[in-house]
Amino acid sequence: MFGLGMSEIIFLAILALIVIGPKELPQVARTLGRFLNELKRTTSEFTDDLKQQARIDPIDLYDRHKQAHNGPPANPEVKPEAETADPGDWTSEDHVPHGQAMAAKESNPQQMEFKIQNNSNDDDDKGSKG
Repeated sequence: MFGLGMSEIIFLAILALIVIGPKELPQVARTLGRFLNELKRTTSEFTDDLKQQARIDPIDLYDRHKQAHNGPPANPEVKPEAETADPGDWTSEDHVPHGQAMAAKESNPQQMEFKIQNNSNDDDDKGSKG
């Protein structure tokens, strides 16, 4: 009950019998039982109140979830803007529309040329050795 073993309970019973006495022990046991019963009832009511206050209506959760995914209602007075993008600096001759990249690679293969830059310090070191 309170983390007490059988030997500890027997020891407490014998101690109570000696201290309180056999005449008053039944009255003390009844009083202790009533106190523990009242304590249990009070804690049960307290936990029930907490559970009731913390309870969330599942329908309310569903409506909030649904509204969050659908977004706010549309305003019929607002007209949508044109969905054209300004190409700006992004246009080039090599632009390949999405989905046509493989065809473009097969039809016009290009190789990149790398220029090797000689570092002037390397040339000076080589010249001084020889």
